[in-house]
Amino acid sequence: MTGERAYIYAKTCGIIGKSFVGKRILSLMNVNRLAELDRLVFPEGSRELPERELLPDLEKRVTARSIAHIEMIIGCFRNPPELLALMLQSYEYENLKNTLAALANKEAKPPRVTDIGKFRTVNFEAYPDIEGMLRNTEFAFLLNDLKETPETLQDTIALQTKLDRRYYTRLYAALERLPRADRFGIEKIIDSELQLRNASWTLRLRIYYNMHVERIKTMLITIDGKKDLTSDALAACDFSLNAPGDWARWKWAEFVNSEITTPSSSYWTVDPRHFQNKASRHLYKCAYNNFHAKPFSLLPAFCFIRLKQFEEDLLTSIVEGFGFGLPCRETLGILGVAS
Repeated sequence: MTGERAYIYAKTCGIIGKSFVGKRILSLMNVNRLAELDRLVFPEGSRELPERELLPDLEKRVTARSIAHIEMIIGCFRNPPELLALMLQSYEYENLKNTLAALANKEAKPPRVTDIGKFRTVNFEAYPDIEGMLRNTEFAFLLNDLKETPETLQDTIALQTKLDRRYYTRLYAALERLPRADRFGIEKIIDSELQLRNASWTLRLRIYYNMHVERIKTMLITIDGKKDLTSDALAACDFSLNAPGDWARWKWAEFVNSEITTPSSSYWTVDPRHFQNKASRHLYKCAYNNFHAKPFSLLPAFCFIRLKQFEEDLLTSIVEGFGFGLPCRETLGILGVAS
């Protein structure tokens, strides 16, 4: 076991050393063209394509490489921990959310899905046949819900919440089945992740959908038998959206914007996008700072996956920024990782 963990730790260190995390993020600062970014990210496999073709191609390659690295590390275990497999399967949950939204909108073509190879269970090729997609998968429970109340498909927010709740319930269950030594550090990170996810979701539901607190309560993720993960998020419903002083009392006050963030506005209001970017940066730092904390436990592999997913989100955001005419430095500034 120790030899296996030492090998895996060495492999993750090697990959992270070449990834765009830590000090390597600074190498992105002065990139001003999409082709330049392609050469930096894929020095041995960049492509000479027109920008309109390079943009989706580069985004797809960034995601594919991230998944390939994660699959490689999971494959290094003789008996891959269920927790790590679930972290990779999170891509399938996102694929399903997007596909259900496309079905609700009666879109003729399915959205592009992220391929997770042997870890995939949903037959997305059966679109728009939802039963053909979900039959004999863990998501088959949705078929009963949709048969009883077909209008459920139109409530995309409720469906997303149901899938998120199921994912985190499975993640916590897998965590609790691990030996105590392998749970070191991981539970604290997942707790913070879920608390911040609930807080971010609360802000979005309140500001973008004008939801009342009682409705918001039904949309947050709770785990049976788990300590309170929602009260700090719900506390945000008591604060005025236009009163900075109110938010200073909140647990997550450091993630709330201190300045006006919408150029067309002349007054201060809470910005959910700013909060989410700051929260993501905080979780990235947690993973980065814990990566070397206990080399022969499961913690390095867990942090490795989170860091690769952070890098993927960062690079795809930069690629999308180029689509809007934004150079890297500006996109990094918006995401709060320019410093």
